[in-house]
Amino acid sequence: MSTRKVSLAEAKNKLTELVRQVEAGEQVMITKRHKPAARLLSEAQYEQLQKKLAVAGLRALRKRFRSADLKGKEFYEEARRLLEERA
Repeated sequence: MSTRKVSLAEAKNKLTELVRQVEAGEQVMITKRHKPAARLLSEAQYEQLQKKLAVAGLRALRKRFRSADLKGKEFYEEARRLLEERA
């Protein structure tokens, strides 16, 4: 799928149209001075990205735990500590 590139000025003038296109599955990149500045995502695309990031984070955490050779209670305590840090 190709990505439609629009300038920031064009995006300001055509936001409603761009949102409809993104909702229909198109990709839109907003440029500023001919350089990528932002991308528009539909809510479905955003949720999919969030899930992918969460899975990647869990895999990295699992790798970290395995390399630390944590077992049973140590694993539980470390996981709990990390979750509390995020809260």
